[in-house]
Amino acid sequence: MPLSKTNATAPKAPGTSVSDKLLRQFIGYRVKRANLLIQDDMAKTLEPFGLRTGTFSTLAVVISSPGISQSELSDVLNIKRSGVVVVVDELERAGVLKRKPVKGDRRTNALTVTAAGRRLWDKVEKAVQDHEKALFNGLAPEEIATLHDLLARATMSPKSDLEKKQ
Repeated sequence: MPLSKTNATAPKAPGTSVSDKLLRQFIGYRVKRANLLIQDDMAKTLEPFGLRTGTFSTLAVVISSPGISQSELSDVLNIKRSGVVVVVDELERAGVLKRKPVKGDRRTNALTVTAAGRRLWDKVEKAVQDHEKALFNGLAPEEIATLHDLLARATMSPKSDLEKKQ
């Protein structure tokens, strides 16, 4: 029977403890909790550079794939094309990316990073590396390598083969 307002439980009694114990058995829940922590800290790391996670990710992909189209960027980052337009507009206004028309296809623009964008990337990449070192300082280098490997393998399921797309 689906949950509804009529079968909801009563409010907890004062003085009783609250726990997510049952949820902690699920990997997805733990990944979500870790992601929330990482994303919050990442936002604080990127803020002084005028970036957000989406603009940071876009800059990284364009640097590693010069000439990428907005459509390809949408596929790589798994975001809607309208979202890509907003992010690219923002980075173009900031002077870190530029669009160049693709010969023979008036509807497509090739994205490239500017010299200012490259300088920004060099600074922000170091800051994000430091952010990750601080967040994962309780893990040994071998454990971090194992975590990378486990996450890569976990994303290679038949439902979502993210690693193969790279």
